[in-house]
Amino acid sequence: MKRRLSVAQAVEAAAILFSLNSGRDGVLLMAARSGLPCSSEEEIRRLLLEWRAFVHAAVLYGLMVQAPNVVVVAYLRSTQDMLKQLGYTQEQADAFVDGAFRAYSEPLVRTRTQECPAVFFRRLLDKDITDVPAKTAATVSGIMAMILSAVLDKLEQYDYALD
Repeated sequence: MKRRLSVAQAVEAAAILFSLNSGRDGVLLMAARSGLPCSSEEEIRRLLLEWRAFVHAAVLYGLMVQAPNVVVVAYLRSTQDMLKQLGYTQEQADAFVDGAFRAYSEPLVRTRTQECPAVFFRRLLDKDITDVPAKTAATVSGIMAMILSAVLDKLEQYDYALD
């Protein structure tokens, strides 16, 4: 039997999924293992921004597949608060939503999940995925696929109340 979540609980669960999959230490470990640049503060900032945008879009995608629209809208409304907790200014949060987040959410909304790694490498490294070392592309693409799958699996475990 599935646990029933209110809209607020569903948004909280989605925020937890975002947090678990976009933490600084985990992202930096993934970057080191896959050969992504992460030695300077600027490289780390750009990496975190891109990864967080992908994860936020992945959670949105999962909600769109599994939850009623009211939950999707409530999650989107929580974006500014989540980014504020991560230390983003209002201007940075607006740029995040209009830039990086939009870049990942567009293919996901069209259910073209396979495009996310290409978006990631184009935005982060200014390279086509075919110009990225095969190990790097495979590692990052695999992790992205695992996150999408894990988010969908977790959100499928719930029923959603409309409050």
